[in-house]
Amino acid sequence: MLLTVEDAMRVFPLSEGKLIAGKAGGLRPLKAVNIIDAPDFVQWAKEGDMFFTTAYVFKDSVEEAIATIRSLHQRQSAGLGIKLGRFWSEMPAALIEEADSLGFPLIELPYPFAFSDQINGLLQEEINRSTLWLKRVVEKQKRLMNVALYQSKTDNPFQRISAVMEYPMAIVGGRGHILYNDTACSEGELMSEWPWKAEPRRMTRNNRQFYRLPLMQEDEGIGFAIFVLPAEYMPKSEEGLFHQASEMLAYYLSKMMENGSDTYWHQELGTMINHYLDEGTSLDTVLHQAEKAGVHVLENKFVCVLCAAEENRDYLLQPARLKGVRQELEFNPAIRDKRGYHVLTDAGLLSIYPVSGTGTVQAIASALEAVSPKDGQLRFAFSTPKDSAIHLAEAYGECKETIKLSRKLYAQEKILHFDTIQMAHLFQYVPGDSMRQYCRHVLGPLIDSDTAQAQDMLQTLDAYVTNEGLLGDTAKHLYVHRNTVSYRLEKLSELLGLDFKKPNDFMKLRLAILFLRMMD
Repeated sequence: MLLTVEDAMRVFPLSEGKLIAGKAGGLRPLKAVNIIDAPDFVQWAKEGDMFFTTAYVFKDSVEEAIATIRSLHQRQSAGLGIKLGRFWSEMPAALIEEADSLGFPLIELPYPFAFSDQINGLLQEEINRSTLWLKRVVEKQKRLMNVALYQSKTDNPFQRISAVMEYPMAIVGGRGHILYNDTACSEGELMSEWPWKAEPRRMTRNNRQFYRLPLMQEDEGIGFAIFVLPAEYMPKSEEGLFHQASEMLAYYLSKMMENGSDTYWHQELGTMINHYLDEGTSLDTVLHQAEKAGVHVLENKFVCVLCAAEENRDYLLQPARLKGVRQELEFNPAIRDKRGYHVLTDAGLLSIYPVSGTGTVQAIASALEAVSPKDGQLRFAFSTPKDSAIHLAEAYGECKETIKLSRKLYAQEKILHFDTIQMAHLFQYVPGDSMRQYCRHVLGPLIDSDTAQAQDMLQTLDAYVTNEGLLGDTAKHLYVHRNTVSYRLEKLSELLGLDFKKPNDFMKLRLAILFLRMMD
């Protein structure tokens, strides 16, 4: 960790001097100190170089001295120290003014001390700091070993490693979602320029220093660790520590991909649910284990969602693929706030979500649509909402039946609902001409029009049917005000000659919308 100019001014005997101008540059790192008396020294100046002089090289020209500090500033040198009394008796006002305007440190060196005394003082301070830094690194290594040796099931390994490193840290999954973040950075700032190459990289954004390291498992990138570094220089001695931490983080992330975020109790609950669904254990056993694991999704109204392959191809149902989807559902911010519980079953990845109404089901469906893999090979099948845990097996059966029917009907949607696809199965043998004739009978004025307004009205009716005729949920689905939906439905009721509050008319509308979907 390098000294800054401000640090150097506190080291004896330089502390006997004065920082008389350019205080804004006090945090410049100090990498080397050079004594100069040759007029062409500037061309060899580098970032972090501090120069000591008697002012001999520009004693007769203040303009030349000003040109010198401008050049040094451009090369990001640390500063210029001048010993008065030999060639200059005082600092020229113009030079002080220029150094202040540039924020370039200008130091009046202490006259009684030789240049070598001041350099030796700075060198000894740097040695002392480096020794302390090495001790700190060794201590961190010991603490990292303790994390590895004494990891508890209830601990968050990411949090523990971040605390040991003493730098804010973020963990990004292989699909670009943030799994952990204790930095002050926004998601946009952290994920800039995604996707990334699987290589270490230092970078600067918004005056922050970042060190990004790939997390590897058997030569395969499974994520990234991002550390926010202090503004000052970080020595090479600590780089190895970051790589050591990244290896540990990769290990924990790989375990998370295998087991989800499970504690032992969660893993046992998953086993119990599978046994229950196979009729090998009782529901009471499942509920008792859920209480131990702190899982509450079965205590109130819930819906089951089964993630499975588009077709029954073994390679698509490999556990590794579904475990990756599980990781996405547990940690992607777009879906994790739905508080689902996820368990691998023989049929696919079963998720159980708490729901408070049809609108909640639609919100879950929208979130799953957003985070689902883009290859189009996976489907999410929804059961109907259930009021009690005694219907868990029934809900799971509906999900499996939905997947089965979707394959039979060659359904292309990613999100499938049991009640909808069941009706589609019932009417699959109705001729297309009959479907079109019925749709024209119920929705004629809208179908016969190709205007954008007619399409908007059809979209409103589709959302209204999807949300079981609930105005509030339909409004949320369409991202409009409830009164807007009410106004649209009133106009549509007049246009179509239907009273949507009457069960018979609502059934006509529902069937027409279903036929439209099947024809699409």
